[in-house]
Amino acid sequence: MKNRIEFKPWVAALCAGILLALSFAPWNVAMLAFVALVPLVSRIIPADPARKCDAPFSLGFGAGFVFWLMTIHWVRHVSAFGTIALSAYLALFFGAWAWFTDRLRAQRPEIKGWTHLLIAGCAASAWTALEWLRGWILGGFPWNGIAASQHNNIAFIQIAEWTGAQGVSFVVVFFNLALWLTWRRLKAERFSPRSWRYEFSAAIFLVAICLVTGMRHLLRSRPPAAEEALELKLALIQPNIPQEVKFEPMGMKEQQKRLHQLTLFAAASQPDLVLWPETSLVEGPSFNVPNRHWLQQLVHEVSLPILFGTLERQNEWTGDAGDRRRRTRDYNAVTLARPDNAFGPTYHKLHLVPFGEFVPFERWIPWLRWLTPIPGSFDRGEGPVLFEVRGVRLGPLICFEDTFPNMARDLAKKGADVLVNFTNDAWFKTSPAAEMHAANAVFRAIETRRHLIRCTNHGLTLVVMPTGQIQRAERLKPFQEGFLITTVSASRNPHQTFYAQHGDWFAAACLAAAIIGGGFRRRKTPMT
Repeated sequence: MKNRIEFKPWVAALCAGILLALSFAPWNVAMLAFVALVPLVSRIIPADPARKCDAPFSLGFGAGFVFWLMTIHWVRHVSAFGTIALSAYLALFFGAWAWFTDRLRAQRPEIKGWTHLLIAGCAASAWTALEWLRGWILGGFPWNGIAASQHNNIAFIQIAEWTGAQGVSFVVVFFNLALWLTWRRLKAERFSPRSWRYEFSAAIFLVAICLVTGMRHLLRSRPPAAEEALELKLALIQPNIPQEVKFEPMGMKEQQKRLHQLTLFAAASQPDLVLWPETSLVEGPSFNVPNRHWLQQLVHEVSLPILFGTLERQNEWTGDAGDRRRRTRDYNAVTLARPDNAFGPTYHKLHLVPFGEFVPFERWIPWLRWLTPIPGSFDRGEGPVLFEVRGVRLGPLICFEDTFPNMARDLAKKGADVLVNFTNDAWFKTSPAAEMHAANAVFRAIETRRHLIRCTNHGLTLVVMPTGQIQRAERLKPFQEGFLITTVSASRNPHQTFYAQHGDWFAAACLAAAIIGGGFRRRKTPMT
């Protein structure tokens, strides 16, 4: 009977992947993240210490593959092959974690409270370190770390100010492990009430610390005093242009028509700055003269600066006088159009989307370009740029750059008072991609304690407070054409958070802890 009701390995992996996916958008059952890994862990660390897990890597890979298929299925709108390939690649990190956790169990088979505490700590550290590495390897894809499932759990995630989002991931994964290991120990000890449950007590303590410190910050947080505050009134334009027509001649004309009308309407509210989303002007003023004149006329008409996303093209000459060669560079950019008919400065996107804005290994595997929706690769920019309007410095992030903690951190250290994300999630149609994108961006606001503004083509256009709270009353939903008027305040002497100053120290510590914990072998007691 026991074997009949026991989870089969593939069922455990499937359940773990599904439960974890349900904690993310569009389902957003955040509490499931605290138990989602338990089915997988129960197979890697069996209740019976005499049993072994035959294929931990395969189990972890299977759980990860299910999770990623459910949470990035919208990539199919760009590339069906890319959806499968990317899910399989990301699942490797789940597999590596399962293998590592099995190694920990094999080194420490005894069922004891302190042993379980060590296993939970090392395994949670390994998960956190792998998420961090995933954000760097092959250009990085930090999307949907387990912390993002808690984006609505505002009090709980405030520790990101000190640890980054990785600290939240650590606590959630630690709780999963502690929950199963406590049950394992209770069963082995026949539910004896005499032993102290170190593993579960530690998990509850960590969660309590997060909640208490988070509530304390939320209750004490105050806007800057009037004499220290800088205010900027913004008009965020959401034109809602379908991706299928965005780059067609008629689509570009329709986009310009909508931008013109919405900007005129928004100008009646007398904002200080108008924002347009990513690639709102497909052919930039640097190489399209009619677009340049049209934009100059509009800026003159409303007497307001416009900060807008566009595609830039620059010609670069190489070689000597006898052998001059021209190379064209294309950039995904954000630039400022000013009422004096001048343009600039311009920010060129630093972190390009693999297979969306550039083709990895294109030089060596040229046929890969046929698997992408783009005709060629964009070029990378040279560094961060700030835009200053009425004394407030805006730090731009284009598309999924706001999922990279280090980019927001670099802008904050450079002096940005407000972070602004220019994006276009219309590529992914009616999928939850836009909601997931916003959930990931919440942590950039907490990590830097800056407002984060999202100006998008088709949603979600919104404002994230420095506490990570989204102003629900001030947002434009997906597929809604319109504009949003909002005012953000910044301090004249902006505070640099612990995370902004010290970066990914917590993730690095987790990596070190995992290496030390995984490399340590329990000394065998000699036979007497």
